[in-house]
Parts: sequence; C-alpha cells; structure tokens
Amino acid sequence: MNRMQKLIFSCLLVVVIASTSIWLTESRESKPSVTKASYINTVFGSPGRKVFEPVLPDRDVELPRDFRFHPEFQHEWWQMVVQLKDESGQAYWLRWRFFRYASDDRIATGWQDPQIYIANLVMNSHLGMFTDQRIARGGIGQAGGLSRPFRVWIDEWSWRSLSSQPLPGNLRLSSDKFSVNLKLKQTGPYALIGENGYHAKHDLLPRASYTFESPFVASIGELTLPDGKTLKVTGRAWLSKEWGSELVGANYVGEDNFLLWLSDTEALQVSQYRYKDNMPYTTASLIDINGNIINIPSEDIILKALSYTEFASGTRVPLSWNLQIPSQNIDLVINARKRDNWVNFVVPQWQGSVTAKGSDSAIGFMQLSGY
Repeated sequence: MNRMQKLIFSCLLVVVIASTSIWLTESRESKPSVTKASYINTVFGSPGRKVFEPVLPDRDVELPRDFRFHPEFQHEWWQMVVQLKDESGQAYWLRWRFFRYASDDRIATGWQDPQIYIANLVMNSHLGMFTDQRIARGGIGQAGGLSRPFRVWIDEWSWRSLSSQPLPGNLRLSSDKFSVNLKLKQTGPYALIGENGYHAKHDLLPRASYTFESPFVASIGELTLPDGKTLKVTGRAWLSKEWGSELVGANYVGEDNFLLWLSDTEALQVSQYRYKDNMPYTTASLIDINGNIINIPSEDIILKALSYTEFASGTRVPLSWNLQIPSQNIDLVINARKRDNWVNFVVPQWQGSVTAKGSDSAIGFMQLSGY
C-alpha cells in the first residue's frame, strides 16, 4: 500500500468512526425511555382513532339496565373483594377482578374478535399470599359475558346468577393452591359514584368512567386450602363495576384505591389517580347500608403517604397512609396488614388487606399501582 492509498484509507476510517459515533448518540437520544407512564400506556393506551362511545356527564347510570355488558365502550370490569372467616375465626381475604378490554372497535367473531379478557385472583391469609391470572380472547368461548341470565367466565372461573342481575349469585374460582365456592347475596342497595354514576378522575383532564358500588354483600360457602382441607366460611363482600373508553390517558402513572368498612352499616371508597405532569386527583364516597351516598369533593380530601416499603426489586410502595376528610370528621391512619403483597400481574401492583385507626376503627382492602 503506497502513501496515497494509506492516506485515503485513513480518511475513510475517520469518516466511518465519526458516522458510527453520531449514529449511536442519536439512537440513544431517540430511544424512548420505559417509564411507569409509558409502560401502562403501552398495555392499555388511549383509544386514539378508534371509535368508542364517550363517557359523558349527561348519561346517568340506571339499574338494572346497566348490569348488562357495554361492548360499545372500550373497557369494563367487575370486581369482588371478600373478607371470609372459617369456623375457628381465622380470616381470609380474596380479591377477584374480571376485566374486558377492546383492542380495536371492530365487530367480529371467532379469532377476529377484538375483545380481550383478563381476570386475576389474590388470596391473603396467615398461610401467605396466593395469586393467579387468566388471559383469553373473546369470540371462541374461552371467556365472555352474558346478561340474561347474568354470567361472566374465563376458563373454569365463573360468576353467575339465575336472573339478569348479578346478585344473588354464585362465584367459583380455583387455582393450583386453593379454590373457593361462594354464594353471594346483597344486603344493601347499589350506590352510584360521582354524579349519578359519572365518576370524574380529574378536573382538568378528559378522564372519567361510569361506576357503581355495592359494599354490603353477604357471602357463605367453602374454601379449599393448599393442603387440600376444605373449610366452611362466611363473611362479607364488596362488589364494584366500572366501564368507559379512556382507561389510562396519556399522562397516567397509576392509582391508589381503598375500600374501607367503617362499621357494619357504613363504608368508604377512596381513589387517588396519579399523573406525570398533573397533580393527583382524589375522589371519595361515603356509603351506608340504606343506599345513601355522600360524594365528597376532591378539595375536601387529604391523602398522604406516611412511609414506604422497598422490595428486593427496588420498587418503593407506600403502605402507610393518612386520610383526612374534615367535612365528615374522618381522620384515619391506614396500614397494610402484611407488607410483602406485591403481585406481577399484567399491570404490576400491591394488593392486600388493611386496618385503619383514628376517628373510626375500620378494616378493608388496598390496591396500589404505578410504583
């Protein structure tokens, strides 16, 4: 190689190295970072150009009409939180959620059905925490919902009644570790959250859903433990239902949900929605066994995390809270009964039973996501 060839080769080498360095720098800068907000939006993003029914304040929730399923909306879910006790007084907590999400707005059947069903199950007790999750596509019989008579199912998990109303009904769930077969009967009316069921999730962002709650449900049945022993159990349950078309929103990060039985005749539901570039928005509803409901303005709710627990993964979760609602003379310190209740569902979250002390002595359930 003569001098001229060496000079040309050296120049080309410099150009290649410089170009590669610029490309790598631009790639790093353009690569989207995976944040809590972007992860949740990747799983359950905004509708975008998809056409679903909007959630508007001029549409009241009406029962029994709205026990039906709402495929014209992008998502809907049913949830049951159950506190059970066996004949010796030992407590067991269950949380089961059945969730429908439309990946697009097509109307199709079979494998082309855009409806996706996700159900997850958590049991907390002195034996530890047990979890299970099922995911299925609609249209092939593996999962779905019917209105007359009422039924929702995914694989062998099912909740059904003999009428178009969900209660009284039968809930059957099983996993590799345990199974439960419960009869559920309503002991108090349904309560419409927000403005006749229109539940706003921020005062500046277009986020809302239709929601109703039933905190007073009696349960009786059988619970089979990991050792195969079957126990007779009784207790109470809290039924929730929500549907809408803006599940998370562009800046959504996560939420904190509390279901508290203040007494045998009064219950409190609190939700805090957290956003990347906006202040959190908190809602609360005080419900009694006669169906009376007080929807509390966001500005009258003070919800503060008191302490955090860090898990081996590095995730820090607030498991102690102070809740104040001055207009209702409520001032509570809420603490998790057990700390290691992190579950890696489609959206990772903390779920578990809680106690609350202060103005009232309460028990309930807490669900935290986006941490």
